[in-house]
Amino acid sequence: MRKRIEDIDLSIRKISEKASQKEDVVRFDIGQPSFDTPKHVKEAARKGLENKQGYSPMLGLEGLREEVAAEESEKKGLSVSSEEVMITTGGMGALFAVFAARLGEEDKAVFNDPCWGPYKMISEVNGNEWSQVNYWNSDRELRSEARQEIAEANLVVVNTPGNPTGYVLTEDQAREIAEVAEDNETFLISDEVYHRLVYGKEHYSPASFVEDAAIIGSVSKNHAMTGWRVGWIVDRPENIEEYAKVSRASTACPPRISQYAAIEALQDDSHVEEMREAYHERRDLLVERMEDIGWDFVAPEGAIYAFPDVGKDSWDFCMNMIDEGVAMVPGEPMGPESDTSVRICFGSTTKEEIEKAFDLLDKA
Repeated sequence: MRKRIEDIDLSIRKISEKASQKEDVVRFDIGQPSFDTPKHVKEAARKGLENKQGYSPMLGLEGLREEVAAEESEKKGLSVSSEEVMITTGGMGALFAVFAARLGEEDKAVFNDPCWGPYKMISEVNGNEWSQVNYWNSDRELRSEARQEIAEANLVVVNTPGNPTGYVLTEDQAREIAEVAEDNETFLISDEVYHRLVYGKEHYSPASFVEDAAIIGSVSKNHAMTGWRVGWIVDRPENIEEYAKVSRASTACPPRISQYAAIEALQDDSHVEEMREAYHERRDLLVERMEDIGWDFVAPEGAIYAFPDVGKDSWDFCMNMIDEGVAMVPGEPMGPESDTSVRICFGSTTKEEIEKAFDLLDKA
């Protein structure tokens, strides 16, 4: 086995495994929506079964590529064509295709601290180098350390709204990090899989402010379709052709039946606002309860996560709290500066479960 693979530690599994062995645990650790896929989306998949089932085109069904192009055009304020869209097997398939096509063993990617853990895992599997640095200071300006890391890297990943913090970039921030990447010829990946889930904020794509960038999108979180495995890359056609080679070597093509469902989700997205409002209410309740308990945190502005500093070792805290009936994810695997923080997914729980969990945390 490759040493880099053997050295990968699937450490967060310890949380889910311990939590699954106990009854009546509030599962803040599960990073997916509590909502089921909408009925009209499921029905589109059923109707799709009437079509001949076989491999889909390597770049995805043209109808879905057109729908994604329309959505991204509206989001970026630009004209995106279907030729600039590649459908992938989930957002992770999109990320892996870009990393594998662009980064060799000597090349480096840079991620925010904290960040979604699989960025680092994809780098380890791909074999490229990587580093982490906290991008933003308290005034929402790009830190000098981040500027230096981006200048020295071949690729920078920006995630807005962010996992695990719920941080949403302002227009000035999106422009600033894009310009720093462009000035240093560092390729920019803008991971925007939560772009429909913002609370009292506007979503701005850093890719709107730079020529050399790829957008990563997905139906997983915005449309409660995590298990359908449909994501996409938006980039120039000549770059899409290179990413397609990676996808062809790994998954061959995205699942056909899931793409029928995704087309319907993008065409009739009336369900998104209902879910977003429910998440917003949960976010507000969570903020209230975290304030009551006295944790240090920044109120999440988007996505479905909060990332409070609990003032203790995150692993010890999370493992102990499962015994009290609350499962959370330690912050340590998400970045070296986050070893006393925990990730709470309010998207996977109800308001009643949030109240129950914090009653238990108060007692503990």
